[in-house]
Amino acid sequence: MGVLAAERIKLTSTRSPWWCSALFVVATLGIAVLFSLVLKLGVEQFNQDIAEGKQPATTNPYPDNAIAGLGITGVADGFPGFGYILVMILAALAVTSEYRFGTIKATFLALPNRASVLFAKAGLIGVVAALLSAVLTFVSFFIFKALIGNDAGRFLSLSDGDNKVFYAVPIFVVLVVFLSVGVGALIRQSAGALSLLIVWPVLVEPIVGAFGETGRNIKVFLPFQNAGRFIGTADNTLPWHWGPLGGLLYFAAVVALIFGAAVYFVNQRDA
Repeated sequence: MGVLAAERIKLTSTRSPWWCSALFVVATLGIAVLFSLVLKLGVEQFNQDIAEGKQPATTNPYPDNAIAGLGITGVADGFPGFGYILVMILAALAVTSEYRFGTIKATFLALPNRASVLFAKAGLIGVVAALLSAVLTFVSFFIFKALIGNDAGRFLSLSDGDNKVFYAVPIFVVLVVFLSVGVGALIRQSAGALSLLIVWPVLVEPIVGAFGETGRNIKVFLPFQNAGRFIGTADNTLPWHWGPLGGLLYFAAVVALIFGAAVYFVNQRDA
């Protein structure tokens, strides 16, 4: 309990977690408002094209419940989630900032079990981020429901729709927190850790798919693509070897491998 209390004090006594959390809320809800208006216009244009006998630009403009996670998880390779990127930044900085200012030495002196420090740090941030993401997903759903209109929101329903997004998003957020803490502990330097965490899902993985059939075959083994397979943002036309649950397990295994390596090297290296 002492290590959890210490991590709670660190988390709440510095400005970066508060700023990241505030940006997380504003970005998630702001994206929900913006895209609800865009989708409403899209459905109106779709109906107008049908009425005029034109070929509509899209075959299915009506969103379902999965749209509630848009601000956190994004929708596809070309539009990654701004929300989870902020969560990764917060989690990585929780580790790298301690190395930068030297406070990690005092932490390890007070708590010789270094693995417990990493687990407490990742666990505390993960729980808080998961709860916040769950609340924001529900709030985003109601924003879409309220602003998009009855016609465009015909498939938005808590009683009849697919509610997977409401538990998939918090699970994904917890995993990216452990991933980010692991990367931060391995690299120890803020710029390097943040560059890797941001560039990998935003640029590296989408670019791989551009290398023809070989790229598509490689892409199904990339971690964030498998996370997307679980939360529903990945390309379903890729040659997948497993379903959404397999994607979750694959991503979780990658996270466990990186976090385990972080625990090992933290115990082997000097603070």
